[in-house]
Amino acid sequence: MTHRGGIWMIVAMADVHEPPAAPSSPEVGPAVARELVRSRLKQLREASELSPATVADHTGWSISKLARIEKGEVTVQPLEVRALLTYYGVDDPDEMAALARLSHASRARQWYSKHRLAGDFQRFVAYESEASTINVWQLLFMPGMLQTEEYARAVTGLSTRRSPDDKETLARVKLRMDRQQAFRERLVKPEPPRIVAVIDESVLRRPIGGPDALRRQLTHLLDLAAQPEAYTIAVIPLEMTHQSGIGGNFELLQFDTGQHGDVLFVEAANGFDSLTTASDATSLFRDILKDLLDYGRTGDDAIEMIEEIRDSIRTP
Repeated sequence: MTHRGGIWMIVAMADVHEPPAAPSSPEVGPAVARELVRSRLKQLREASELSPATVADHTGWSISKLARIEKGEVTVQPLEVRALLTYYGVDDPDEMAALARLSHASRARQWYSKHRLAGDFQRFVAYESEASTINVWQLLFMPGMLQTEEYARAVTGLSTRRSPDDKETLARVKLRMDRQQAFRERLVKPEPPRIVAVIDESVLRRPIGGPDALRRQLTHLLDLAAQPEAYTIAVIPLEMTHQSGIGGNFELLQFDTGQHGDVLFVEAANGFDSLTTASDATSLFRDILKDLLDYGRTGDDAIEMIEEIRDSIRTP
């Protein structure tokens, strides 16, 4: 290995096992691009039968840096990607160019960068910003992507045991409003996304923020439901016995590129969030979502139910 201008150059390794072909380079956002790069680099290293220690020694990286790259926790520069590909025995210029483009895309700064997010929640927000379909099941409160700011402040204050005007509460609400804005901005672009929200009836009746705030929230929900190309709203009645979602809330993100599987996110109190792309988990929650949509109220039936509940709210 030699160093030239800060970029390491490596002689191609001979007699390596031929790995499966790389994915093409579709137009994707940073989160999906990072996943495609990290999975392909790991795939190539393993097919070359090179240990992380061997690659780290050749690149001058620490083993932990290589591990973070292969886990998708950090990005890698396009020139470094090309050098790694050469070391792994890849000589296809199209594959090199495709992965270099994906590497460049993965490093693009996004709107959520200003919020200083971390961990699984940061990855979730990134994936949500690129998903073609955002599926949500909520058993306790209105889905974040459908909340009014008034409702968001009330529910965030309750869930974090803080005042609705607390600095931390307002920061969380600002992020939620920014997520909604990012979704709306994508609606005017080619291949716009959509939200499929399944809501338990109890959520529609729980007066978070008070009766007036709930009434305004339900009116907002009906306004969104009037845009069926972007928002699909379903309601699970309290009397429904086939309640597949009793296990808890979740968000299932799906992508149209064909290059990335579903992403499952479960948001918990006090930051104990969970994100997975494991197919056994995502397929299970796809089935749960299908059950909820099959047995719940959808379309005009859901809208009629929301209207009835809203109109029944009494002012103290």
